[in-house]
Amino acid sequence: MNMMLNQNNNVPVMKGIIECAEIFGISQHYCRQLALTGAVKAVRVGRGKILINVQSMADFFNQSSIPEPEKDAPKQGVLRPIPVKI
Repeated sequence: MNMMLNQNNNVPVMKGIIECAEIFGISQHYCRQLALTGAVKAVRVGRGKILINVQSMADFFNQSSIPEPEKDAPKQGVLRPIPVKI
């Protein structure tokens, strides 16, 4: 039966929080927050169990990027002296 579900493209692959976190190498907390905020497609089933659409999670990470810092922006973590007039 599992083979039949995978061959039908209309049936999404859904995984629980723990499985999804392991697949993508993220914490369970972050995985749950993505589902609860609507950043990825997810549904509640049973007694509060959350199932996440694996393709939606993959799309989320594929579309995410870290922005380049602006050239004129001050670097974080660099100490600079404060000019003082005496």
